[in-house]
Amino acid sequence: MKIRNRVLLASGIVLALAILSGILYSLRISSIIYVGNTRYTEEELNTKIFDKSYSLNPVYCFWESRYGEKKTIPFIQSYDIEFTSWNQITVQIYEKSVVGYVDYKGYRMYFDRDGIVVESSREALEDVVEIEGLSFSYMVLHQKLPVEKEEIFNFIQNLTQMLIKYEIPADRIEFDSGGNATICIGTIRFQIGMDKYLNEKIARISDLLPETEGLSGNFYMQDVTEDTDTFRFERSE
Repeated sequence: MKIRNRVLLASGIVLALAILSGILYSLRISSIIYVGNTRYTEEELNTKIFDKSYSLNPVYCFWESRYGEKKTIPFIQSYDIEFTSWNQITVQIYEKSVVGYVDYKGYRMYFDRDGIVVESSREALEDVVEIEGLSFSYMVLHQKLPVEKEEIFNFIQNLTQMLIKYEIPADRIEFDSGGNATICIGTIRFQIGMDKYLNEKIARISDLLPETEGLSGNFYMQDVTEDTDTFRFERSE
């Protein structure tokens, strides 16, 4: 009788565990809130972060978020997952800082404000401008671009921030050997020179842009300052 009771007890425990396992396995996170993301759609992030059929099981997701390895995602430094309820999570995205890219052997080599190459990709980011004219003989991912004048990266950061501030859709920024910058937008080139009076120069470009439709040529704006609005336009043939 005792043996039978033990067998029944053991069977009951096994059955209870099976039912509990089935319930836990069937649970699913139904709401994901992303914070700090500007590079991807929610669907793309769902595919990249929760890439297994059971990734959104709350038990597995909790264990994975605490002890598992983070997924490697282009342009994303890291991410954290926090549970707000058993079926809802918040994913905090930490994006890599990108100020520009250079074309290298068919790849876009994206770099940050310090000139460190943070990503190599064929993907074009809409809000990141191409930089031309930087002189280097090699480059290594996660290392600084080996340019002669490292202060150029300060210039690039300040300039790209101004372009974003004034919503100027630059196609590329060209630098000559002396470190002078030219902003290229379609068939118009704005030659702004060195890293001085950037706010005044970019503000003036913003004012001029609506008047440049159908034009082709160069605006010479090196002499624009906070007190002087001197520039000239030279039409291209």
